[in-house]
Amino acid sequence: MKPLADSPWKQRLFFFFTGAIFAFICGLVQFKWMDIIPYTAFDQQPVWLKGLQRLIGWLPWIAFAIVLALRFIKGRRVRVGFYFLGTAAPAAILIGYLIVGDSVANLVHRQKFDAELWRNQQQVEHDTMWPPRLCMVDHLISSGQLDGLTRNQVVQLLGPPHDKSFPGGAVSFDIHYYLGPERGFIRIDSEWLFITFGDDNKVNRYWLYRD
Repeated sequence: MKPLADSPWKQRLFFFFTGAIFAFICGLVQFKWMDIIPYTAFDQQPVWLKGLQRLIGWLPWIAFAIVLALRFIKGRRVRVGFYFLGTAAPAAILIGYLIVGDSVANLVHRQKFDAELWRNQQQVEHDTMWPPRLCMVDHLISSGQLDGLTRNQVVQLLGPPHDKSFPGGAVSFDIHYYLGPERGFIRIDSEWLFITFGDDNKVNRYWLYRD
């Protein structure tokens, strides 16, 4: 085995990327475990196979312990700190994505309100993950274009409202519009624009609702 390059930064990068790649591969194997192992359910797997999965999850940290031991044998040329950073990098990236990924995705897809595109129901149903209404609703709300409109003016602007019924007592609204799947890491539910009118038949409140 060839000795590591004499450059300290080459040594640091070598250990960092070695730890990061090894941790990423182990994490990917765990994530794809049910696709790799020919069993239909986790509870049907034998004990040794479940143990193997746990072992794969611990392998990056077992490797880190080995690198730490090598540090005492080989000295400073073994960059244990950078190997640790590399091992932790995939988890840190995943956590960072969970924290800010949804906000970034929302900013990337955000659009200015376009009444003609909003009313194009075929276009709304075509894009299942980021339909135009979901991308435009924040601008519609912040722009105040709904303020003071009558019911007829709202329908003229946004098109016919939906007729979906909600559980009694869950919400109180007059008309509502389907926007798309809820924004977030787990996009199971739906987002809606709810609008209520006052005694003068003009908009007095509108908000986003997740069912």
